[in-house]
Amino acid sequence: MHVIDWILLAIVLITIGILIFACASKKNILKKVSECLVIPLFAILNITLLVQSLPDSRHILRISTLVLLLISVSTICMTYSSKRLLRILARLLIFASVFCWISLYRTIFYIHKVPFWLIILMILVYIVTIVFACIISGKQEGIYYFIFAIGFAPYAYLNFCTVIFLCFERTISSIILFAGSVIFLLLNSFQFINQARLKFKHADVIRYILLITSQILIASSNILMIR
Repeated sequence: MHVIDWILLAIVLITIGILIFACASKKNILKKVSECLVIPLFAILNITLLVQSLPDSRHILRISTLVLLLISVSTICMTYSSKRLLRILARLLIFASVFCWISLYRTIFYIHKVPFWLIILMILVYIVTIVFACIISGKQEGIYYFIFAIGFAPYAYLNFCTVIFLCFERTISSIILFAGSVIFLLLNSFQFINQARLKFKHADVIRYILLITSQILIASSNILMIR
């Protein structure tokens, strides 16, 4: 890492520290501003690190930049989630980011032959997760369960790609990538369960933490992957 990278990393950490302070001291304006800055600042750091590995990192750089841009806009929308239109837009942008990550990691199937037993096992794991989330969410109309299952599928596919990485390429990068995809999967399930039943008081904070953590882990794994 160069001097500018360490400076950017320090700025990101300071911003996160300010965000924690703002939440603890209930300084709402400072909280909203720092919430909106974390991912854009991390995106700049991510780009500077990936640029250093050009041309090998060109494709990763494009996907990562697009995803972090989508997440940056979504966090701004989430900050003003009291407005229904912005809340919906935030979720759509997050959903779009899943497909961007998938376009990057699905290439793992061109590299490794995935055992049939592992495919069946992971399908069963995802089905159990969907059923468990539906049970916790309480009794609802069937259409809501169906929508959740359909929306859950891309997150599960992304997670499955990272499982393959972890099985065949046991590195720090694959571990971080897998952890990020698991948290991303938890975010999707939490949103459904909370909206349907929990109505948790600090749901926005939990959503934000899950989203930011998952994206930072996934994007960071890309940097380690090419080094």
